[in-house]
Amino acid sequence: MSNDAFPDTVKLPWSGDVTQAINPWSWMNNSLGQFGYININQTVSSNREMEREIVSRVAGYGKQLGRISDVVEVLLRRLPAARLDEDDRRAIAQFREMADGVAAVKAGYAAPTEENIDRLVAGIRALGDRDPAAYRAVVRKLRKRLPPGNARGG
Repeated sequence: MSNDAFPDTVKLPWSGDVTQAINPWSWMNNSLGQFGYININQTVSSNREMEREIVSRVAGYGKQLGRISDVVEVLLRRLPAARLDEDDRRAIAQFREMADGVAAVKAGYAAPTEENIDRLVAGIRALGDRDPAAYRAVVRKLRKRLPPGNARGG
C-alpha cells in the first residue's frame, strides 16, 4: 500500500522519511577480532594467521603503508623527471596528492603539545645520527617554514 493513502501527519512503522548511511565497517575498531553476531573478515590472505600476527606484532596496515609511502617519496626524488611521460607524471602527482592528504590528517592528530614537540626533536636528533644528509634537509625545511620572528597573528 502506498504512503499516499495516509495524511502527511501519520507515519506508519517503516514508512517514514528515513535517510541513514549504513557502513558495516564504521562500528568496528579492529577487523581481526570477533565483535558480535555478525563477523566480517576484511583480510583476504592465503595465510590469515600469519597476517594477524604481522599486523599485531610487527606493524599495522597504516604503518606499513606509511613506510612504503616514505620509500616511494625517496625514490621519486631521485627519479630523472625528464624521462617521464605525461601518464607517469600524472600518476606521481596523484600519489603525492594522496600522501599530502594523509600527512594533513596525521598533522591534525599531532597537536603541538610540549610532549609532541619533544618527541619530534628526539626523532630529528636520531635521524641526525642515522642519516646526516636527511637531518640537514629536515632542519633546513624547518628553518624555512618557521623563520625567526615570524609569529603569525601576534
